Amino acid sequence: MSDPSTRSIVFLTHAAPEDNEFALWLASKLAMAGFRTWIDRRRLKGGSDSWDEIDRILRNETVKQVAVFTRQIGKDGVKKELAIGDIMRTRLSDPNFIIPIRNDEVAYGDAPPEFLRKNILNAFPNWHDCLKDLFETLEDANVPRSSTPDAVLLRSLVDAREDGRRFVVQEPECVLTNWFRIDPPPSIRYFRFESVQNQTKAWLADCKVPHVTMGLLAGSFADCVGFAQSSSFDMNTPTRYDIPLGDFISGNNLGPYLDRPDASKDVSNLLRQHFARTAQSRGLLPVQFANKDTGWFFPDQLLPKNRIVFDTPTGRRVRRVMSGKFKGLRWHVCIIAKPRIWPNLCFRVHANVVLSEDGRNPLPGEKTQKRRRRLTKSWWNDVWRDRLLAAMHHLAEGHARIVLSAGNERFGVDPWPITIELPVSYTAVDPPLPTEEDDEGNIVPSASLDDQFDDFDEDRADEDEGVT
Repeated sequence: MSDPSTRSIVFLTHAAPEDNEFALWLASKLAMAGFRTWIDRRRLKGGSDSWDEIDRILRNETVKQVAVFTRQIGKDGVKKELAIGDIMRTRLSDPNFIIPIRNDEVAYGDAPPEFLRKNILNAFPNWHDCLKDLFETLEDANVPRSSTPDAVLLRSLVDAREDGRRFVVQEPECVLTNWFRIDPPPSIRYFRFESVQNQTKAWLADCKVPHVTMGLLAGSFADCVGFAQSSSFDMNTPTRYDIPLGDFISGNNLGPYLDRPDASKDVSNLLRQHFARTAQSRGLLPVQFANKDTGWFFPDQLLPKNRIVFDTPTGRRVRRVMSGKFKGLRWHVCIIAKPRIWPNLCFRVHANVVLSEDGRNPLPGEKTQKRRRRLTKSWWNDVWRDRLLAAMHHLAEGHARIVLSAGNERFGVDPWPITIELPVSYTAVDPPLPTEEDDEGNIVPSASLDDQFDDFDEDRADEDEGVT
């Protein structure tokens, strides 16, 4: 290992392609300030990560690692670089070796374990806001800098930007999001309990419809008759507030609340409960991740041949296995749904994967993080997309909507995601992508996709995505 005093590189870690624009901008600012900056130019151009070079530079030449903190922080390439940075932080006895910069509307509490929360700089929503603190941090650490910009690096950054633009064509394209529109219930109602506290708790514990509580009130999308009949105990529950949901969300009528955020939390909570009940009714099993999100996965034998086959609204036939085998374990597609109130009432749903030994009981995340990462290495965007669409099709039971029930009220969720019309599109001639999965869902790893980090005997805990 090199002497810390001989290190001079500021290493820039980011997710590609999502964070390329900010990474290019930040790298150019560092270069113009005279700092010797390294950024993976292959990644900027859409190529493969140069892991041998990354490993060598991080271990032997880097004095500080600047990590871009966005929703993409969980991508494999970023995780690998942070893992090496964490090792170097210990070897160099530098607790501030990694300098995180937040550039997204992401909670600080969602930062990976390699980050020291107090040291996270902020570039959201104004990029320039991070520069003063970043330069001061580097100067306080005596990071070497030149009196003139790094012209070679600046030229390469310009070239990388132009290379990316070559694939952008001026043709509109319709793209899929992972937002699924909710056709909302007409109202949210708050019912008042006229009983002692213990009786109220017992009634609510037996309640069969999603609900939230606020003092002596219980909120639900259910109608008054359906709510009164949702528990096996007899109790008087008169309606205290009956508010059109649109007025409640917009803040025009907050009912029992003074602040709009509290009202939005109730709506999100109720929607989350409804999704969970629907997933459970369709045979999916729950799994809790370390960040407290609850996912719903496809156990073995839920589906014929563990496969979903359906036709999309565009006429394309989708065939995807939802559970299979990998290195003596069973893998299972898992979906996580988060309600969004603004700008559209919808569920933001993304797909994940969990592992089990018996096809039903998920293994802890700290034992499976590397295995999950490796088994999905050949799951390119189309694979994740199709499995997410297949999962939502399953929840809809083949119908045009996923029907959610609240007493005698019914509302729905579109199983086909919201689409966006983009003014430009992207074109590139890529070689065929390798696959490691057969028709039965057996994952047979290919040596061409292995790398030096695929060490299954030293699985490392993943606090952000690991299953608890």
